[in-house]
Amino acid sequence: MPKRHRSIRSRGSRRFSSWRLFQSRFKFKKRIRRLALAVTVVVAVLLTLGAYNFLKLFLSPLDSAAGSSFQNTSSWDGKMPLSILFLEVSDLEASSSPTQNLGVFSLNSTQGLFTFLSLPTSYSNLRELYGLGEISAAVGGVGVVADKVRGILGVPVDEYVIVDSEGLGQLGRIFPQVQSLQDLFVLENILKIPEVWGIARNSIRTSLDIPSILKVVWYLMHVRSDKIDQLILAPELLADSIELDRKLSPFFKDEHLVEEHLKIQVLNGSGESGVARWAARVVRNIGGEVIRVDNFDRQDLVRGYLFLESSGSYTASRLARIFNVSDSRPPREGSEARADITIVLGSENSFEGD
Repeated sequence: MPKRHRSIRSRGSRRFSSWRLFQSRFKFKKRIRRLALAVTVVVAVLLTLGAYNFLKLFLSPLDSAAGSSFQNTSSWDGKMPLSILFLEVSDLEASSSPTQNLGVFSLNSTQGLFTFLSLPTSYSNLRELYGLGEISAAVGGVGVVADKVRGILGVPVDEYVIVDSEGLGQLGRIFPQVQSLQDLFVLENILKIPEVWGIARNSIRTSLDIPSILKVVWYLMHVRSDKIDQLILAPELLADSIELDRKLSPFFKDEHLVEEHLKIQVLNGSGESGVARWAARVVRNIGGEVIRVDNFDRQDLVRGYLFLESSGSYTASRLARIFNVSDSRPPREGSEARADITIVLGSENSFEGD
Protein backbone atom coordinates (compact mmCIF):
# COMPACT_ATOMS: atom_id res chain seq x y z
CA MET A 1 0.00 0.00 0.00
CA PRO A 2 1.53 3.32 -1.05
CA LYS A 3 2.60 5.79 1.71
CA ARG A 4 0.83 9.08 2.04
CA HIS A 5 3.02 12.15 2.20
CA ARG A 6 1.67 15.29 3.84
CA SER A 7 2.03 18.34 1.78
CA ILE A 8 4.68 20.75 3.06
CA ARG A 9 2.61 23.57 1.67
CA SER A 10 -0.44 22.35 3.54
CA ARG A 11 1.41 22.26 6.85
CA GLY A 12 2.84 25.73 6.21
CA SER A 13 -0.58 27.09 5.38
CA ARG A 14 -2.02 25.80 8.62
CA ARG A 15 0.84 27.35 10.60
CA PHE A 16 0.29 30.64 8.81
CA SER A 17 -3.48 30.48 9.49
CA SER A 18 -2.85 29.77 13.16
CA TRP A 19 -0.49 32.75 13.36
CA ARG A 20 -3.06 35.02 11.73
CA LEU A 21 -5.72 33.74 14.14
CA PHE A 22 -3.40 34.43 17.08
CA GLN A 23 -2.71 37.93 15.79
CA SER A 24 -6.41 38.54 15.28
CA ARG A 25 -7.25 37.42 18.80
CA PHE A 26 -4.42 39.52 20.24
CA LYS A 27 -5.65 42.60 18.40
CA PHE A 28 -9.22 41.91 19.54
CA LYS A 29 -8.15 41.60 23.17
CA LYS A 30 -6.09 44.76 22.80
CA ARG A 31 -9.11 46.61 21.42
CA ILE A 32 -11.23 45.32 24.31
CA ARG A 33 -8.65 46.54 26.81
CA ARG A 34 -8.49 49.95 25.11
CA LEU A 35 -12.29 50.13 25.07
CA ALA A 36 -12.46 49.17 28.76
CA LEU A 37 -9.85 51.82 29.55
CA ALA A 38 -11.82 54.41 27.58
CA VAL A 39 -15.05 53.49 29.37
CA THR A 40 -13.26 53.70 32.73
CA VAL A 41 -11.92 57.16 31.88
CA VAL A 42 -15.34 58.38 30.73
CA VAL A 43 -17.03 57.03 33.87
CA ALA A 44 -14.35 58.62 36.05
CA VAL A 45 -14.83 61.97 34.31
CA LEU A 46 -18.62 61.74 34.65
CA LEU A 47 -18.33 60.82 38.32
CA THR A 48 -15.92 63.70 38.90
CA LEU A 49 -18.19 66.17 37.12
CA GLY A 50 -21.22 64.76 38.90
CA ALA A 51 -19.54 65.00 42.29
CA TYR A 52 -18.38 68.55 41.51
CA ASN A 53 -21.87 69.68 40.49
CA PHE A 54 -23.40 67.79 43.42
CA LEU A 55 -21.09 69.56 45.87
CA LYS A 56 -21.57 72.86 44.07
CA LEU A 57 -25.32 72.43 44.43
CA PHE A 58 -25.28 71.45 48.10
CA LEU A 59 -22.55 73.79 49.28
CA SER A 60 -24.67 76.76 48.20
CA PRO A 61 -26.52 77.58 51.43
CA LEU A 62 -30.27 77.95 51.57
CA ASP A 63 -31.64 81.45 52.03
CA SER A 64 -32.28 82.66 55.56
CA ALA A 65 -34.91 84.99 56.95
CA ALA A 66 -34.39 88.06 59.11
CA GLY A 67 -34.15 87.29 62.81
CA SER A 68 -31.75 88.58 65.45
CA SER A 69 -32.82 85.69 67.69
CA PHE A 70 -30.65 83.37 65.60
CA GLN A 71 -27.11 84.67 65.71
CA ASN A 72 -25.15 81.48 66.44
CA THR A 73 -22.15 81.57 64.12
CA SER A 74 -21.06 77.99 64.76
CA SER A 75 -22.52 74.87 63.17
CA TRP A 76 -24.35 72.29 65.25
CA ASP A 77 -21.76 69.86 66.60
CA GLY A 78 -24.17 66.89 66.70
CA LYS A 79 -23.47 66.44 70.43
CA MET A 80 -25.53 69.16 72.11
CA PRO A 81 -29.32 68.89 71.86
CA LEU A 82 -30.80 70.97 69.03
CA SER A 83 -34.26 72.55 68.84
CA ILE A 84 -35.57 73.77 65.48
CA LEU A 85 -38.59 76.04 65.09
CA PHE A 86 -40.81 74.89 62.20
CA LEU A 87 -43.24 77.20 60.43
CA GLU A 88 -45.45 76.57 57.44
CA VAL A 89 -46.62 79.88 55.96
CA SER A 90 -48.95 80.53 53.05
CA ASP A 91 -46.42 82.42 50.94
CA LEU A 92 -42.78 83.26 51.68
CA GLU A 93 -42.89 86.26 49.37
CA ALA A 94 -46.01 87.85 50.86
CA SER A 95 -45.44 90.64 53.38
CA SER A 96 -48.05 89.44 55.90
CA SER A 97 -48.40 85.72 55.30
CA PRO A 98 -50.35 83.84 58.03
CA THR A 99 -48.87 80.77 59.71
CA GLN A 100 -50.56 77.50 58.70
CA ASN A 101 -48.63 75.11 60.97
CA LEU A 102 -46.22 75.69 63.83
CA GLY A 103 -44.03 73.38 65.87
CA VAL A 104 -40.61 72.58 67.32
CA PHE A 105 -38.35 69.70 66.28
CA SER A 106 -36.22 68.53 69.21
CA LEU A 107 -33.10 66.45 68.48
CA ASN A 108 -31.88 65.42 71.93
CA SER A 109 -28.62 63.69 71.09
CA THR A 110 -27.82 63.07 74.78
CA GLN A 111 -30.81 60.71 74.99
CA GLY A 112 -31.08 59.68 71.33
CA LEU A 113 -34.54 61.28 71.09
CA PHE A 114 -36.39 62.94 68.23
CA THR A 115 -39.55 64.79 69.27
CA PHE A 116 -41.96 67.04 67.38
CA LEU A 117 -44.04 69.50 69.38
CA SER A 118 -47.13 70.73 67.54
CA LEU A 119 -48.56 74.08 68.68
CA PRO A 120 -52.07 75.35 67.87
CA THR A 121 -51.79 78.51 65.76
CA SER A 122 -55.02 79.76 67.33
CA TYR A 123 -53.25 80.17 70.69
CA SER A 124 -52.03 83.63 71.73
CA ASN A 125 -52.20 85.11 68.21
CA LEU A 126 -49.53 82.69 66.89
CA ARG A 127 -51.20 82.49 63.48
CA GLU A 128 -50.67 86.20 62.76
CA LEU A 129 -47.30 86.78 64.47
CA TYR A 130 -45.10 85.84 61.51
CA GLY A 131 -46.87 88.22 59.13
CA LEU A 132 -46.96 91.05 61.67
CA GLY A 133 -43.27 90.56 62.42
CA GLU A 134 -42.36 90.69 58.74
CA ILE A 135 -44.09 94.06 58.47
CA SER A 136 -43.07 95.82 61.68
CA ALA A 137 -40.39 94.03 63.71
CA ALA A 138 -36.64 94.45 63.30
CA VAL A 139 -36.10 90.77 64.11
CA GLY A 140 -38.45 89.73 61.30
CA GLY A 141 -41.43 87.41 61.46
CA VAL A 142 -39.44 84.33 62.41
CA GLY A 143 -37.70 86.22 65.22
CA VAL A 144 -41.03 87.35 66.68
CA VAL A 145 -42.47 83.83 66.53
CA ALA A 146 -39.33 82.26 68.01
CA ASP A 147 -39.32 84.68 70.95
CA LYS A 148 -42.99 83.94 71.61
CA VAL A 149 -42.53 80.16 71.39
CA ARG A 150 -39.53 80.28 73.75
CA GLY A 151 -41.61 82.23 76.24
CA ILE A 152 -44.61 79.91 76.02
CA LEU A 153 -42.78 76.57 76.12
CA GLY A 154 -39.82 77.46 78.34
CA VAL A 155 -37.42 75.49 76.15
CA PRO A 156 -34.53 76.50 73.87
CA VAL A 157 -35.12 77.35 70.22
CA ASP A 158 -31.76 77.24 68.44
CA GLU A 159 -32.57 77.33 64.72
CA TYR A 160 -35.54 77.61 62.37
CA VAL A 161 -36.99 76.20 59.16
CA ILE A 162 -39.75 78.03 57.27
CA VAL A 163 -41.52 76.38 54.33
CA ASP A 164 -44.36 77.74 52.21
CA SER A 165 -47.51 75.72 51.54
CA GLU A 166 -46.74 75.24 47.84
CA GLY A 167 -43.30 73.79 48.55
CA LEU A 168 -44.69 71.48 51.23
CA GLY A 169 -47.29 70.23 48.75
CA GLN A 170 -44.59 69.54 46.15
CA LEU A 171 -42.55 67.55 48.68
CA GLY A 172 -45.67 65.55 49.55
CA ARG A 173 -46.12 64.61 45.89
CA ILE A 174 -42.46 63.56 45.60
CA PHE A 175 -42.75 61.29 48.67
CA PRO A 176 -46.35 59.98 48.53
CA GLN A 177 -45.57 56.71 50.33
CA VAL A 178 -43.47 58.07 53.19
CA GLN A 179 -45.04 57.17 56.53
CA SER A 180 -42.01 57.38 58.82
CA LEU A 181 -38.46 58.74 59.02
CA GLN A 182 -37.05 55.37 57.97
CA ASP A 183 -39.08 55.50 54.73
CA LEU A 184 -37.18 58.63 53.69
CA PHE A 185 -33.81 56.91 53.67
CA VAL A 186 -34.44 54.15 51.13
CA LEU A 187 -32.46 54.28 47.87
CA GLU A 188 -35.47 55.33 45.78
CA ASN A 189 -35.99 58.44 47.92
CA ILE A 190 -32.30 59.22 48.36
CA LEU A 191 -32.02 59.51 44.56
CA LYS A 192 -34.62 62.29 44.69
CA ILE A 193 -32.35 64.56 46.76
CA PRO A 194 -31.39 66.90 43.85
CA GLU A 195 -35.09 67.43 43.06
CA VAL A 196 -35.84 68.08 46.73
CA TRP A 197 -32.96 70.55 46.95
CA GLY A 198 -34.34 72.46 43.97
CA ILE A 199 -37.68 72.85 45.75
CA ALA A 200 -35.93 73.78 48.98
CA ARG A 201 -34.07 76.66 47.35
CA ASN A 202 -37.38 78.22 46.27
CA SER A 203 -39.68 77.31 49.14
CA ILE A 204 -37.57 77.01 52.30
CA ARG A 205 -35.76 79.51 54.52
CA THR A 206 -33.53 78.27 57.32
CA SER A 207 -30.81 79.37 59.72
CA LEU A 208 -29.10 75.96 59.44
CA ASP A 209 -25.88 75.89 57.44
CA ILE A 210 -24.91 72.97 55.17
CA PRO A 211 -22.77 71.07 57.73
CA SER A 212 -25.59 71.33 60.28
CA ILE A 213 -28.16 70.09 57.76
CA LEU A 214 -25.99 67.07 56.97
CA LYS A 215 -25.58 66.31 60.69
CA VAL A 216 -29.34 66.59 61.22
CA VAL A 217 -29.94 64.13 58.37
CA TRP A 218 -27.30 61.77 59.76
CA TYR A 219 -28.91 61.94 63.21
CA LEU A 220 -32.38 61.21 61.82
CA MET A 221 -31.04 58.26 59.84
CA HIS A 222 -29.82 56.62 63.05
CA VAL A 223 -32.54 57.51 65.57
CA ARG A 224 -34.45 54.46 66.81
CA SER A 225 -38.16 54.23 66.06
CA ASP A 226 -38.99 53.84 69.77
CA LYS A 227 -37.20 57.15 70.43
CA ILE A 228 -39.51 59.16 68.15
CA ASP A 229 -42.47 61.06 69.65
CA GLN A 230 -45.02 63.64 68.59
CA LEU A 231 -46.67 65.82 71.21
CA ILE A 232 -49.78 67.77 70.24
CA LEU A 233 -49.99 70.61 72.74
CA ALA A 234 -53.53 71.73 73.54
CA PRO A 235 -54.27 75.38 74.43
CA GLU A 236 -55.22 74.36 77.98
CA LEU A 237 -51.80 72.76 78.49
CA LEU A 238 -49.97 75.79 77.09
CA ALA A 239 -51.81 77.99 79.58
CA ASP A 240 -50.59 75.87 82.53
CA SER A 241 -46.81 76.40 82.66
CA ILE A 242 -46.27 74.05 85.63
CA GLU A 243 -47.99 71.09 83.95
CA LEU A 244 -46.39 71.99 80.61
CA ASP A 245 -42.89 71.95 82.12
CA ARG A 246 -43.61 68.60 83.77
CA LYS A 247 -44.62 67.16 80.40
CA LEU A 248 -41.81 68.66 78.28
CA SER A 249 -38.76 68.52 80.54
CA PRO A 250 -38.11 64.74 80.10
CA PHE A 251 -37.76 65.27 76.34
CA PHE A 252 -35.41 68.26 76.73
CA LYS A 253 -33.25 67.06 79.62
CA ASP A 254 -29.58 67.34 78.69
CA GLU A 255 -27.84 64.33 80.22
CA HIS A 256 -24.36 65.85 79.82
CA LEU A 257 -25.43 68.98 81.68
CA VAL A 258 -27.04 66.88 84.41
CA GLU A 259 -23.83 64.85 84.81
CA GLU A 260 -21.74 68.00 85.42
CA HIS A 261 -24.19 69.04 88.15
CA LEU A 262 -23.02 72.67 88.33
CA LYS A 263 -24.88 75.26 90.42
CA ILE A 264 -26.34 78.06 88.29
CA GLN A 265 -27.75 81.46 89.16
CA VAL A 266 -29.62 83.74 86.76
CA LEU A 267 -29.47 87.54 87.05
CA ASN A 268 -31.50 90.07 85.08
CA GLY A 269 -29.58 93.12 83.86
CA SER A 270 -31.94 94.08 81.03
CA GLY A 271 -34.29 96.42 82.91
CA GLU A 272 -37.25 94.32 81.69
CA SER A 273 -39.31 92.36 84.19
CA GLY A 274 -39.52 88.57 84.12
CA VAL A 275 -36.39 87.92 82.04
CA ALA A 276 -34.44 86.06 84.73
CA ARG A 277 -37.51 84.05 85.74
CA TRP A 278 -38.05 82.93 82.14
CA ALA A 279 -34.37 82.00 81.68
CA ALA A 280 -34.35 80.02 84.93
CA ARG A 281 -37.35 78.06 83.68
CA VAL A 282 -35.45 77.12 80.52
CA VAL A 283 -32.38 76.06 82.52
CA ARG A 284 -34.50 73.86 84.81
CA ASN A 285 -36.30 72.28 81.86
CA ILE A 286 -33.01 71.09 80.37
CA GLY A 287 -31.89 69.61 83.70
CA GLY A 288 -29.90 72.48 85.21
CA GLU A 289 -29.77 73.23 88.95
CA VAL A 290 -30.79 76.86 89.51
CA ILE A 291 -29.95 78.08 93.01
CA ARG A 292 -30.87 81.77 92.66
CA VAL A 293 -32.91 84.09 90.43
CA ASP A 294 -32.52 87.85 90.99
CA ASN A 295 -31.75 91.26 89.48
CA PHE A 296 -28.21 92.28 88.55
CA ASP A 297 -26.76 95.49 90.01
CA ARG A 298 -26.93 97.07 86.53
CA GLN A 299 -30.19 97.31 84.60
CA ASP A 300 -28.94 98.82 81.33
CA LEU A 301 -27.17 95.84 79.75
CA VAL A 302 -27.73 95.14 76.07
CA ARG A 303 -25.72 91.93 75.75
CA GLY A 304 -25.40 89.50 78.61
CA TYR A 305 -22.40 87.47 79.74
CA LEU A 306 -21.37 84.63 82.02
CA PHE A 307 -19.47 84.71 85.31
CA LEU A 308 -17.46 81.52 85.77
CA GLU A 309 -14.20 80.42 87.34
CA SER A 310 -12.85 78.70 84.24
CA SER A 311 -14.14 78.11 80.73
CA GLY A 312 -14.33 74.71 79.12
CA SER A 313 -17.30 73.15 80.90
CA TYR A 314 -20.05 71.64 78.78
CA THR A 315 -22.69 73.46 80.84
CA ALA A 316 -21.15 76.87 80.14
CA SER A 317 -20.99 76.13 76.40
CA ARG A 318 -24.60 74.97 76.31
CA LEU A 319 -25.90 77.99 78.22
CA ALA A 320 -23.87 80.37 76.04
CA ARG A 321 -25.46 78.84 72.94
CA ILE A 322 -29.01 78.88 74.31
CA PHE A 323 -28.90 82.51 75.47
CA ASN A 324 -26.60 83.77 72.71
CA VAL A 325 -23.94 84.89 75.18
CA SER A 326 -20.36 84.95 73.91
CA ASP A 327 -18.56 86.85 76.69
CA SER A 328 -17.38 85.31 79.97
CA ARG A 329 -15.70 86.91 82.98
CA PRO A 330 -14.23 85.72 86.30
CA PRO A 331 -16.72 86.06 89.19
CA ARG A 332 -16.39 88.96 91.59
CA GLU A 333 -16.69 88.69 95.34
CA GLY A 334 -20.23 88.49 96.61
CA SER A 335 -23.30 87.20 94.81
CA GLU A 336 -21.47 86.11 91.64
CA ALA A 337 -19.30 83.72 93.68
CA ARG A 338 -22.26 81.79 95.07
CA ALA A 339 -22.66 79.61 91.98
CA ASP A 340 -20.43 77.70 89.60
CA ILE A 341 -21.92 79.66 86.69
CA THR A 342 -23.81 82.97 86.74
CA ILE A 343 -25.86 84.04 83.71
CA VAL A 344 -26.32 87.81 83.42
CA LEU A 345 -28.96 88.68 80.83
CA GLY A 346 -29.23 91.89 78.78
CA SER A 347 -32.05 93.23 76.63
CA GLU A 348 -30.89 91.16 73.63
CA ASN A 349 -31.31 88.00 75.69
CA SER A 350 -34.90 88.66 76.77
CA PHE A 351 -37.87 86.99 75.11
CA GLU A 352 -41.58 87.61 75.24
CA GLY A 353 -43.50 85.20 77.44
CA ASP A 354 -47.11 84.16 77.31
